[in-house]
Amino acid sequence: MKPFSVLMIRLLGLYLFLKTLFSVLPALLGPHVGEFWSADLLPVLIATVAVPMVGGVLLWCFAGRLAEWLHGAGGVSDGASGRIPDDDLVRAGTFLIGTYLVVRHIGMLVGAYSTSGAVAYDALVVVVAGLCMMLGGGALVALYRRVKYLGVGR
Repeated sequence: MKPFSVLMIRLLGLYLFLKTLFSVLPALLGPHVGEFWSADLLPVLIATVAVPMVGGVLLWCFAGRLAEWLHGAGGVSDGASGRIPDDDLVRAGTFLIGTYLVVRHIGMLVGAYSTSGAVAYDALVVVVAGLCMMLGGGALVALYRRVKYLGVGR
């Protein structure tokens, strides 16, 4: 399961980096590129562009360590059959979704606070939910097990 998780974490990092780069690239190549470097827009640019790009690079670089932390020392498939337990897939998927939410919305949270001084509560709720998904994957795995075996005597 660890090699699969490393691959998925690296793909998420690459996606975050490239999506952010390609979304800002047309504006940076346009004729009004000098407006981005003004004191008013620079914090927003850093928060909404640099944070996801740096997050993507960090995910790429630390994919192995994150997979080790996520699956522990074992983290191997189910014997010679090559089957991956459902619990590991739920844990990996929850972690990846939570990581995506945190990296995408932390920039919005910081950008809103740096420009207007107000807290973007919608982004704050998403960041907190993403952190709970990243750090509390065991609770969601337990919920998954309960739903999976609902009404079935194990």
